[in-house]
Amino acid sequence: MLRFILFLLLHYSLWFPIKNVCGEDLDSSTSYDCTFDVQIDVFKKFLEELQAAREREDDIWTQISLIETKLQSVEEQLSVRKSVPSSCLEAAAESFKSGVYNITLEKFSDTPFAVYCNEDVDKGGWLVIQRRVSDAVDFNRGWLEYKNGFGVLDENYWIGLEKLHAFTSSCQHELYIEMQRYSGKSNYARYSEFVVGGESEGYPLKILGTYEGTAGDSLTYHEGAKFTTRDQDNDNYSLNNCAVLYKGGWWFTKCAYSHLNTAYGGNWGGISVNETLKSTQMMIRPTVECLRRMSLKTK
Repeated sequence: MLRFILFLLLHYSLWFPIKNVCGEDLDSSTSYDCTFDVQIDVFKKFLEELQAAREREDDIWTQISLIETKLQSVEEQLSVRKSVPSSCLEAAAESFKSGVYNITLEKFSDTPFAVYCNEDVDKGGWLVIQRRVSDAVDFNRGWLEYKNGFGVLDENYWIGLEKLHAFTSSCQHELYIEMQRYSGKSNYARYSEFVVGGESEGYPLKILGTYEGTAGDSLTYHEGAKFTTRDQDNDNYSLNNCAVLYKGGWWFTKCAYSHLNTAYGGNWGGISVNETLKSTQMMIRPTVECLRRMSLKTK
């Protein structure tokens, strides 16, 4: 359409200057004594304007092409996000096998990341946030490492406080803690709700919910406490830093009734204050209320 308009303008512009300069309409039977210098200048100017118009047209098509490319990229990203599960309940829904899966979490990142899903406890769907099975990984670390996470997904592992905050603040989660003793006996502690606050608050253990289990309730004492590491003291113990004393980050008060991130062999007061544990595993899972709310959003 633009090229057709330019074609008409070209013909009109060539006719109009000649008529205007010679002072009358052109007639095949009449000869005229007039110069065409002005017409040539006008024609050159028109060609320049025509070239500029073509360049503007090319620029417009270039911009349209860029917009189309960006829209295609957004559509591809949305498609990827829809195809990647947002929890272990979705990720392992077909296999029902424990292992490493990729999920995405809008509140944390658009990029999928790997997590370990446990399908062996209470119908599965649990996301592992902490595991201690040996002394191969040192848990006596600073704030930044506890924030971002460390370790190996299917071995000794800490998911990271930032992910914990993103998961538990985006939808209601419950907490399950599995503990193995050197005697061979297993115990567990389960809490109906588990919410970790953001970094600006000190990643506090904001909500814990009600307890059930066989290990005894050794975490409610820490509800409301901020997270403390060896280089960031947020506990209520004025004499020292609890994370330095007990060699690992935790939600300390004055100092702890439980501490699963201490030097290998965590402590759980409900079992025994002096007994160290052979292995520990902390897991979270969306509650029924969370799943109901999410299903309503998708309708």
